[in-house]
Amino acid sequence: MNGGLPIAISVALALEYEDVLFRPAMLAQGWASQEQVSAVLDDILAQAVLVQPIRSRRRPALPDPADDLVLECALEANAEAIVTMNVRDFAGAKETYAMTILKPGDLVARLRKEQQ
Repeated sequence: MNGGLPIAISVALALEYEDVLFRPAMLAQGWASQEQVSAVLDDILAQAVLVQPIRSRRRPALPDPADDLVLECALEANAEAIVTMNVRDFAGAKETYAMTILKPGDLVARLRKEQQ
């Protein structure tokens, strides 16, 4: 991935991201146009490692079924961590699967510390 952070994605998770990001309510917030969102999403997906197929479903594991998609993808990819603002809802993943859950700012702080 050109020296960057690896991103794991499954087909189901990519479709979930697309569904959420293109909802009229999201686009109505005006933070980005549909074309801009599409370009960023396309770039992220082009850099991601496709995890397919998900061999073992672990649902329901978390309060939100969409979060289960993230957890399954991370576990299947043997990811070191899940980076999310939704740390509270991933508490079960931390306890049950010993998965590290980080907020984006915490990831940046760790990376800076490692570079020192």
